[in-house]
Amino acid sequence: MENHQISVESRPIDLILTSGIRLSGEMFLQLHGLHGSGTQRVGEVLNDENNFLPVRTAEGLKLVNLDQIVAVSVAAETEFDSILALGEEHQVRVTTSVGETLDTRIYVNLPIGRNRPKDFLDQKKRFLLFNVDEQVVYIARRKIVFVED
Repeated sequence: MENHQISVESRPIDLILTSGIRLSGEMFLQLHGLHGSGTQRVGEVLNDENNFLPVRTAEGLKLVNLDQIVAVSVAAETEFDSILALGEEHQVRVTTSVGETLDTRIYVNLPIGRNRPKDFLDQKKRFLLFNVDEQVVYIARRKIVFVED
């Protein structure tokens, strides 16, 4: 049997879990993303069909259940695609199920007539992309308690 290795890149992330635990570590990204244009994005991994996220922490490798993740933060310089900023910008405050409140920016770039924050929040993704300062924060849609526009 041949030894197959997949080329990956690691990316520093911070996680907030439903238990209130905060983890810092690195996740692994394939060198070819969903659309074949560069390294896979954190959001692609969070929104794929897998249920566990491998995270390398100072204590070792942890397989984190995606249903237990409230939010994942990553540096915007490595994750934010400027094409997303072509959408209509909204400043929103998000309150999560663990009581975390974040002042964020979202860019809504959906079909005509669907450019409200509600339309953004109603997307059928497990994690939605929010911008907080110099970070991209993926927040689990089902862990959002409410959003103020």
